[in-house]
Amino acid sequence: MELLKRKIDFYLIEWKKNPERKPLIVKGARQIGKTESIRNFAKNNYKNVVYINFALQKQYKDIFDDGFDVDNIIKNISLRNPELQFIPKETLIFFDELQDCINCATSLKSFREDGRYDVICSGSLMGINYKEIESNSVGNKEDYEMHSMDFEEFLWAKGYKEEQIENLFKHMKLLKPFSNTELSVMIENFKEYMVIRRNA
Repeated sequence: MELLKRKIDFYLIEWKKNPERKPLIVKGARQIGKTESIRNFAKNNYKNVVYINFALQKQYKDIFDDGFDVDNIIKNISLRNPELQFIPKETLIFFDELQDCINCATSLKSFREDGRYDVICSGSLMGINYKEIESNSVGNKEDYEMHSMDFEEFLWAKGYKEEQIENLFKHMKLLKPFSNTELSVMIENFKEYMVIRRNA
């Protein structure tokens, strides 16, 4: 099944192109496609991916107990799962549900300074949890806030081409009236989009 194109896809590609990239934290509400988008990006852009979900794999929460040196973290992950590989410059480490393991945020400085592995964290980060994560990782990470599927992403999913969507934007920017067909079709699309958003 083909995955939906999301705006985060473009952000992640640009992030990887940056030679000075820092560990990335993707935050947002639950069930909006964060994990799926990041895993798809990882599969298409890295030879090796290490995925840890702190909510579902609680046994990994102790990987920081020996400190935040990258070699110690890798050693402890490998003790939990000796089949995982860590190939410098070819591995993405994806820590999911970051809010369930605040210590992970503290490790981002070490990963940034070490530079052998790319790191992406994801989580539903709200209120006091994110304030603590922010204080533990300030200056050592980038942030991206992901949102629920917007109307443009919905039109992509419906199969509309970029030039068709750009034409709609031009109408609005120039305050140019839509044709009856354009208006009728887009009203129906928007109604369908709102039904999906309400049931999501």
